Amino acid sequence: MTEAVAKELPAELDLATLQRAYSRWAPVYDLVFGALFNRGRQAAVAAAEQIGGRILEVGVGTGISLPGYSSRNRITGIDLSEAMLRKAQRRVADLSLTNVEKLEVMDAEHLSFLMLRSTWSWRIT
Repeated sequence: MTEAVAKELPAELDLATLQRAYSRWAPVYDLVFGALFNRGRQAAVAAAEQIGGRILEVGVGTGISLPGYSSRNRITGIDLSEAMLRKAQRRVADLSLTNVEKLEVMDAEHLSFLMLRSTWSWRIT
């Protein structure tokens, strides 16, 4: 049975399908998933804060995590969904989050900017 189900499912979701799904969820994403993912979101921000510096948040979505970063850090957020990023941009403006340098539609598997080792914090554990 498992093999039959696996044959019917695509190996990976295509980008357009993901973008459509997140566009539909964007208006209610924080309400539906905000509390559900709160502990994980706080843990991720706390881990990034321990290293500090310039932080790339992949899958920034609506920017619900952005207020959790201290102002001494510089944040760049990327996401597949333009609709989600519009909400993040509003959040940045409404909360005057001056440490958020850039929010961009981008696929993390195909980054379209160069991250220079001298300007980003790197730590392998």
